[in-house]
Amino acid sequence: MNKHWENLLIALVLALITAFIVVAAGKISAPGTTMNRILQIMGSGLPSGVVQFFTFLLFYFGLAEIYSASKKIGDEEFAYSLHLLPEREQYVLSPRDVNDIKLDVMKKEDGYRKYVLTELIKKACTKYRANKSTSEALEIVTATVRINMANSESEQSMIRYVAWAIPSVGFIGTIIGIAGSLGTVKANMGEDDIALVTQALYVAFDTTLLSLVLSIVLMFVFHVTQEKIEKFHANMESYVIENLINRIYKN
Repeated sequence: MNKHWENLLIALVLALITAFIVVAAGKISAPGTTMNRILQIMGSGLPSGVVQFFTFLLFYFGLAEIYSASKKIGDEEFAYSLHLLPEREQYVLSPRDVNDIKLDVMKKEDGYRKYVLTELIKKACTKYRANKSTSEALEIVTATVRINMANSESEQSMIRYVAWAIPSVGFIGTIIGIAGSLGTVKANMGEDDIALVTQALYVAFDTTLLSLVLSIVLMFVFHVTQEKIEKFHANMESYVIENLINRIYKN
C-alpha cells in the first residue's frame, strides 16, 4: 500500500476516535461550562461537528506524513554507524584507498541496504576514479546533495498542502454556518429566535478557530522536522567532504 494511503488510514482511525470521545464527552458535560464550550469548538455538536471531524482528519494525516519524513531521516542516519569513511585526524587516502572505500561501501550495502550516504560516497569515489580530480569529485558531491534536498522538498509537498487545507476547511465551515444562521433570520423574531441565531454564529466561527489552532501546531512540528532534514543533508555533505574529498592525495 502507498505510504500516503497508509497515513490517511491511520488519520481516519484517529479522527474517528477523537470524534467519538468529543461527542460522548459533550453529551455528559454540563451546559454553559468552560469544558462544554471547548468540546463545542472541537465539534461535539452534530451535524455541525462534521467540519471539525474533517479538520482533525487532515491534522492527523499531516502529523502522520511528518512522522514518516522524520523516521526516514532517522533510518538514513543509521548509515553513519557503519563507519564508511575514515574519521581519524591527519589520515590521508591514496587513489587505491578510494577504490577500496567504494568496494567496502558496496559490501555493506549488501549486508544492510542502500542509503543516501552510501550512494553519495559511491558517486564521489567513481568520479574521482574516472578523472583523478578532487575538484570534480567535490562538484558531484555538491550536486548530488542539492538533488537529494530537492527530492526531500518534493516529498514534503503533501504536508504543505495539508497545512494549507486545514484552515481552508475551517473557513468553509464558517461560511456554511453563517449562511445557515442567516437563513433562519425572519421578521418579528423573538428573543428565543435571536438566541438560536447567535448560537449558530458561535458554532460557525468555532470551525475557523479550531482549524487555525491545529494549523499552528502542525506548522510548528513541520518546521522542526524540516530543520532536521536540512541539517541531515548539510551534515552529510560535510561528512563526505571532510572524510573523503579532503583526505585524498596523489602519489
